[in-house]
Amino acid sequence: MAIARFFHNVDLFITMTTNPEWPEIRQQLLPGQTSYDRPDLVARVFKLKLGEFLTDILKRGIFGRVSAHLYVVEFQKRGLPHIHLLLILHKEDGIRSPGDIDSCVAAHWPNPEEHPSLFQTVKSCMIHGPCGNINPNTRCMKEGRCTKGYPKPYQETTTVTDDGYPSYATPDDGRCFPVSVRRSTFAVDNRWIVPYNPYLSAKFNCHINVESVASLRTIKYCFKYVHMVHLIISNLIFVIFVKQYVILHESSLVDNS
Repeated sequence: MAIARFFHNVDLFITMTTNPEWPEIRQQLLPGQTSYDRPDLVARVFKLKLGEFLTDILKRGIFGRVSAHLYVVEFQKRGLPHIHLLLILHKEDGIRSPGDIDSCVAAHWPNPEEHPSLFQTVKSCMIHGPCGNINPNTRCMKEGRCTKGYPKPYQETTTVTDDGYPSYATPDDGRCFPVSVRRSTFAVDNRWIVPYNPYLSAKFNCHINVESVASLRTIKYCFKYVHMVHLIISNLIFVIFVKQYVILHESSLVDNS
């Protein structure tokens, strides 16, 4: 909170998650292996991707000049590393208006003919659920409602709500595509798209949720999220496990040589 007090505002809250289908992972698996069998490989590929990801944001300035940043790397229960990143932009590059939000965040289907790679990434990585009445058994459902607020209502323009959270443009443009989830196929329109940045999603081909932090009322939640103690402990345990796995794996190679 001292960082937020000094710089007065946080502009973006970004989450990037490993894609186990990255070719750098798939091509190095032995016959019969999955990415979950190789936490060492997954961690190394993620670290390389993360370095380029941070270079784009912090050095190349795809969102503008960065005054401060804070991030934490976590490992999901199924072993996939991901990062939560808070960005504080230079006051002249800060995100203040709905137009500023639209310049870096999208929450709708891209044109599949003009941007085929981005379309495939959104289709495979940036769909919430679906849940609700069409799929009521998902984990996000509680008392018959989605805890994440999906499906979002249609709206033509981006607005900022009274509680400080942006409501992104999800136009009713007729775009609706079939998406397969756990052997079921659903018709998904713009209301189910998780907010993303087109450049980052197209380049890294993974789940990258980009959220605008439009009000000071949302800052406390973001900073609390990146400092959850039990997840930090889980990270330490996983890092120790990965190191032990690598040591044992390298030892077996020596023994067999």
